[in-house]
Amino acid sequence: MRKLLITEEEKSHIKKLHNINEQSFIEKALALSIKKMFEKPSKTPSSSEEKPSETGTTKSSPVNGDVKIVGNFDSEQQKNINFLIDKMNEAGITNPYTQVGILSVINKECNFKPKSEVSYATTANSRIRKIFGKRVAGYSDSELNALKSDMRKFFNVVYAKTVGNQGGDDGFTYRGRGFNQLTGIKNYEKYSRMIGMGDELVKNPDLVNDPEIAAKIAIAFFTKGKSASTFPNFTDKKEAAEYFADINAGGGTSSHRANAVAKVDNFEINVA
Repeated sequence: MRKLLITEEEKSHIKKLHNINEQSFIEKALALSIKKMFEKPSKTPSSSEEKPSETGTTKSSPVNGDVKIVGNFDSEQQKNINFLIDKMNEAGITNPYTQVGILSVINKECNFKPKSEVSYATTANSRIRKIFGKRVAGYSDSELNALKSDMRKFFNVVYAKTVGNQGGDDGFTYRGRGFNQLTGIKNYEKYSRMIGMGDELVKNPDLVNDPEIAAKIAIAFFTKGKSASTFPNFTDKKEAAEYFADINAGGGTSSHRANAVAKVDNFEINVA
């Protein structure tokens, strides 16, 4: 039995605070003590147990399980999805919700077929203006029609100064490639070194479309070279997809989130 000891000064303060006399104080204290005797003790979480947050993440034990492919993918896509999952596991990214978040972004970016960014020749000018903004603001519709008809010239304009590009042919040479559309010479240089290839991807940027290399780059891109333990411990596919969509797009809230979330139902999770 635990005893609660208080000083006369503390008792006087309590009586004054609640406007009660000595007899009322004794009666209320006695009633509270009897009530506590018959209450069931509430469970106190141990140091290894923490309540889940309301945002779909938790600080409890890491979530483990398997990702099941349920979307309509061909054999090449399924092979690449499994390849990405294997690479994530090797990198310590074993939370299946985290894996689905990354897969959903890659799904909406390239549908699991690493590729070079294609021509915008058939894309509406309004769409081009929305994507590239001030980079094409000075072009009339007729000028933009002429520009987009030449893929090399188009990319050299819209990516002229993107992530280290210095004009000339840089925009076309270092346009989007791979699973997550790596763009800009500095990114090619950075991720080439992060995956242990020196400057090889700068010299030969088409290597970014090799599935094995593309998978390593995508994982390095989403982790920024940090440990997988730095990610939230996701318990919700939608939240994970939004998180990695923001990383892929550089932040902000726009259609990139919705497009990634739309892909999460291509995967189911069997929690271990």
